[in-house]
Amino acid sequence: MTAVLPLVPFPPLHWWFLATHCHGGKFAYGPPTKFVKQTLRNRMIISGPSGQIHLSFPIQKQSENKELPPLLSAHFRPVHSFRTLQSAYGGAPFFEHFEEDLRALWQAYLPGANENPKPLYAFNQATIDWVAQQCNWDLKPSSQTPPAFAHSPIDLRCKSALAGAGWEFERYTQLFEAKNGFIAGCSILDALMTLGPNAVRQQIQFLTQRASNSK
Repeated sequence: MTAVLPLVPFPPLHWWFLATHCHGGKFAYGPPTKFVKQTLRNRMIISGPSGQIHLSFPIQKQSENKELPPLLSAHFRPVHSFRTLQSAYGGAPFFEHFEEDLRALWQAYLPGANENPKPLYAFNQATIDWVAQQCNWDLKPSSQTPPAFAHSPIDLRCKSALAGAGWEFERYTQLFEAKNGFIAGCSILDALMTLGPNAVRQQIQFLTQRASNSK
């Protein structure tokens, strides 16, 4: 069976486990059309000084043609979301190492003031490609059409599945864990900022799926 992975910005660790290990690396991207509200297609979870942060990328109201890919809002100011990222991880060991690249992604794929809307899927795909490059992962998604939306351990289009329900992994120390406790289901950026790409590659090796262990 092929895992179905949504195109989301900077997916969490278990997304990457499925993309690189599960079912021989066979996975399919969920289609970029039909924006579903109960997913995390336009947001990611990060850990900040005050706890969990849902960093959102607002989209325009969709037209009557629901098959068109959702567009990032022309009123969106990328600088604001980058400041949120900076306030969360500015003190992390690897923030300065990644800062220039991340700024370039924000500027290239998120619409600034007086710019035309830009497709959400292009930004999401760019973040995935960037992470894969940093961690030296060769992703090979299937070209097959994914099955219907379902609550399945290997279908991460469901918000609860993408948030990490049913997964266990070797804990790493988050930047504000002493204050807020460990926040599960964070974007892979959380681990990259504190561990760096080499350690994140090792972290993926320890991810396990409870369902598979119980068989």
